[in-house]
Amino acid sequence: MKELIIESKGIKTDHYFIPPFELREGELVIIYLEGGAYFDDLKEQLAAIFAGKVHHENVKVIKPLTFAAPIEESALKRIFNPMSVGRYLKKNANLKKSVLRIFEIDNFTKKDKVKNLETSERKRLSLCAVFSKTKYVSFDLRGEGAAYFNKTYQFAKNEIKNDSAAILIDWSDDLKNDCSKFIAIEWLAGLEELRKIGNGSANLSRMY
Repeated sequence: MKELIIESKGIKTDHYFIPPFELREGELVIIYLEGGAYFDDLKEQLAAIFAGKVHHENVKVIKPLTFAAPIEESALKRIFNPMSVGRYLKKNANLKKSVLRIFEIDNFTKKDKVKNLETSERKRLSLCAVFSKTKYVSFDLRGEGAAYFNKTYQFAKNEIKNDSAAILIDWSDDLKNDCSKFIAIEWLAGLEELRKIGNGSANLSRMY
C-alpha cells in the first residue's frame, strides 16, 4: 500500500460536513464544494489545514500539501517591470528539477510576460513551479473556462504518476469519474440559512 499523506476523519461544522477520506501517494482526490459565494473561504480553510498551517483535530497531516497559488503582480509592476516566465520560474521553482515540460505543453517561452498569459496558462505555470519543489500539492481550477480546465487537470495527473499526490478543491463535479476519490460536501444547513449566507446576512461556520 502506498504511503499515507493525509488522513481525514471528517470535517463537520454547524452548516456542513466533509466526509472522511485518505490521500496516498499516487492519488488525486477531488473535494467538491459546489459553487457559491462561500467557495473561496472554504477553499482557503481547507488549503491551510492540508498545508499544516492550522490544526484540525480530525485531520492528520503526515506530509503537508503546498497550495498552487495564483500568480499575482502589482499593477505598477505589470506596467513598469512586468515579470517574465523565466524570472517567475527562477524565483519560484527548483530549476535543478525539470521544468521544461511546461514548454512542451504550452506555447509560451521563458521570455514571454506572465501578464500576457491566459488564466489557464498561469495556473499550469504555478503548478509546474510547486511540483518542482514538492511532491504533495493542493490546487483549484478557479477562473478556468470549460475549454481549458481539463488540460490543467491532466497536467497535474501526469505529475502525480511520479509518486506524488494532490487534492483538487473544486466547485464543479465534471471530473468526478476521473480521480482517485471524489469527496462531496454535505450541507447540514437548510435552504433559508444557506440563502442568508449567500447574500451576506449570515456567516458560514468555520472549520477551525
